[in-house]
Amino acid sequence: MEFQKHTSTEMVTLFQNKPFQGQDPLKAKILFLSSDANYSPEISEHDFFKYILEYHKDGVNFWKKYNVHHPFLLPDYPFNRKKAGVPFHRNFSKLNLSSDHAAHISFIELLDIPTIGNKSDNKNLFWDLVSEDHLRYLDKIIQDDNEKLILIPGAILNDMEEMKKDYNVFDWIDYSNQSKSQYSQKVNRSTVKKIYHFSASQIHAQIPAIRNHIDNFLISSN
Repeated sequence: MEFQKHTSTEMVTLFQNKPFQGQDPLKAKILFLSSDANYSPEISEHDFFKYILEYHKDGVNFWKKYNVHHPFLLPDYPFNRKKAGVPFHRNFSKLNLSSDHAAHISFIELLDIPTIGNKSDNKNLFWDLVSEDHLRYLDKIIQDDNEKLILIPGAILNDMEEMKKDYNVFDWIDYSNQSKSQYSQKVNRSTVKKIYHFSASQIHAQIPAIRNHIDNFLISSN
C-alpha cells in the first residue's frame, strides 16, 4: 500500500480535532512519540469504526471499559493484524500495563493526520505532510513544566533534528552529539529517552527495560 494521507475525511478530522491518542499529552506522565498514526484504508467504511470513534473521543475510558489500550487489540478487529499500526500496538501491549495506567499514557506523532502505508516508501511525502503548527504544539508539550517521561525511537529523533533546522523547533534536542545507544536527555523537568520503535523486532528485548523505566518514573514522580 502506497504511503499517503488517509483517504477518509472523517479519519483526518478526528486527528485534526485531537492530534493524540489516549490521555491528553498535557496531562499525561508517559508520552510515546512516533512519526504517524497508521490505519487500514477501509477502516472508516466498516462497522468496526464505531470503536475508533469511541477511542478517539476518550482513550482513557476506552482502556478501562475494554481492558485494552487500543481498538486494534479487540478480538473482532476485522483487518490484517500484520499491518496498519497493529504490530505497534500489539507489541506495546507486551509491556503489560493495565487500565490503571490509562490516565498516564499518551501517544502522539510528528504528523497531525492519520496515514496509510509505510512512510519509508515515500519519505518526501512525509515531509510534505508535516505541519509547522503541530510541531510547535509538540515542542510546547515536551518543554512544559510538567514532569514527564518521553520515549522516542531513534529514527524519530533523527527526524526531529532535521525539523530543528528546518522549522526552528526542538531547540533542546542534542541527539547526534550524544551516545545514540544510550541517549537520554533532560528537558526542563522531563526526561527524553531513546527506545526502539514498537514495530521493530528489536523492541522485544527492550520491553522489560521500558517497563522498568515507566514503573520507576511513576514511583518517583508521585
